[in-house]
Amino acid sequence: MKKLAVGVCTVAAVAALAIGTKKYLEGTGKKIAELEERVAYMKEDCVPLRFEIVQKKNSEIQVKVSMYDVQTEKKVGRSGSFTLAGEELHVDSQVIKLSDENFIFFPCGLYTDAMALTDSEKLYPLYDENGFPSIYGGVIDALDDGSAVSQDDRVALGKELTGYFSLVKDGGESLSTEQYGTAIHELKSISQFKAGFVYELLCHPHTGGIEIRKAD
Repeated sequence: MKKLAVGVCTVAAVAALAIGTKKYLEGTGKKIAELEERVAYMKEDCVPLRFEIVQKKNSEIQVKVSMYDVQTEKKVGRSGSFTLAGEELHVDSQVIKLSDENFIFFPCGLYTDAMALTDSEKLYPLYDENGFPSIYGGVIDALDDGSAVSQDDRVALGKELTGYFSLVKDGGESLSTEQYGTAIHELKSISQFKAGFVYELLCHPHTGGIEIRKAD
């Protein structure tokens, strides 16, 4: 697969992961190890989001966004169509560091050079499945790999992913400890793009890196 590097990275803000309440914190340190173990099995890169530039005209961008399972690469959730004023497209994601070698990603906003980050079109609703981030459904299903994994393990992992998803959606304040993970907003921009082409958000679970490239 030939890569077309069109993304430029801007770290907009670094903040502690939004944990929420003290009650949620209790026991999280033990569960994060379980999630980290599952992320360690993931491939070197994954694509949770693809977008098609439907039209670029009169300083306006029409874009269609689709979400994908990071494990199975199958389309999940629902697609969204947006019309944005501007010339340069930005994709904002929350990147959560579980360890030095394991990261999870939550695409969260779409905006342009003519918009403020706070006014971005939210992407969470496209893959919010009753509170669970459907882009990680394959990670749960991968537990059925012939190993001795109980239903309780599946439920626990699902709750952990749901908890992180809820926290980044809320964007609240939190404690800052390595035990619970840390999060940053990662902005990827694309200025040279053409109508009719599909681009993808390429994420690297073991380095935390993100790029935007033209899809094959």
